Amino acid sequence: MLMHTFSFLAIFCLGVLSGCSSITIGQTEYRKQPDPLENYFKYFHTYENVLGPLGKAKDGEIEIIHDRQKIAEIEKTTGRIVGVVGDDKYWLWLNDAVQFPNKSYGVYGRLLWKSSLSGRAGVVVMPVLPNGKIALNRNFRHATRSWEYELPRGAREPNETIEMAAKREAKEETGMIVEELVLLGEMTVDSGTLNTIAPIFRAKVVAQENSTPEDSEAIASIDAFSVAELKQGFVDGYLIKEIKGHKQKIPLRDPFLAYALFMSDITKGKR
Repeated sequence: MLMHTFSFLAIFCLGVLSGCSSITIGQTEYRKQPDPLENYFKYFHTYENVLGPLGKAKDGEIEIIHDRQKIAEIEKTTGRIVGVVGDDKYWLWLNDAVQFPNKSYGVYGRLLWKSSLSGRAGVVVMPVLPNGKIALNRNFRHATRSWEYELPRGAREPNETIEMAAKREAKEETGMIVEELVLLGEMTVDSGTLNTIAPIFRAKVVAQENSTPEDSEAIASIDAFSVAELKQGFVDGYLIKEIKGHKQKIPLRDPFLAYALFMSDITKGKR
């Protein structure tokens, strides 16, 4: 057993020192994780306009530090890793070494949709039916572990315009064909953590087809409400839905919907 442990350590160290991407011991492959800082600088080099600007602490901004020696000092004093902490198909988690306006140093994390590296990460659409009612998804959200009434939304695919993405998401999630898209504005939901800037459209529903939601979506129904019902729903914090013969309170707290209703009110007749 002891010899096996020494063998494992020797092979592991050899793999790291030789810079190989993986090593195999028995039937198991051990992948070497990329250096979080090297990967970080590669992203910055490729997507400088998206991940920057670096900012200036003396001007009251949170300044990103790229000096490697200073980064090492900040990592040591904070006990946190600087660089790419997580990286998969959808998300990029960065920890930036920063200087704050009060001249102190620290580490500030942020999450980016991978799709945001080439444009807006995603879109939101408010489908308006011919009778003036607004269609909402009643879906179960994994992050909050709750049912929610929300506007259709989703990530923008590569080479899609935001208008194309809005039409596709409306069709996929509700089965509704929408036209006459009006951009109401853009919204940041959590600018303290996410880089997401979401364009929000109002759109006219012109036809109904079958929906084709993704496997990861838990959309139970598409329900329509008047603007008056939605405003009262925000006051109450919920909308009433009869499910299997029982009336249930479904939370209504979608910030995109609140923004869309507000913008529709104050731009009435202008857009």
